[in-house]
Amino acid sequence: MADREPPASATPMGSVRAMARRCAICGKGVGVGMKVSHSNRRTKRIWAPNLQRVKVKVEGRSMRLRVCARCLRSGRVQRAV
Repeated sequence: MADREPPASATPMGSVRAMARRCAICGKGVGVGMKVSHSNRRTKRIWAPNLQRVKVKVEGRSMRLRVCARCLRSGRVQRAV
């Protein structure tokens, strides 16, 4: 699986701005594809990442970011308490 590089605007060190359906740490976003019915009719659909709005420590201060569950589980971010 290709390593995802987050866009510069999504990284917590860069300019932080709201981005829809994108992880602020790894840059994971939506996946697109087709929903296929039993009769093989196809319609477009999306697979959204499991984003959680959490308070994390960034450069010594705490801020709220939208982070995917995988980054939380793997310890890529430090939760602010």
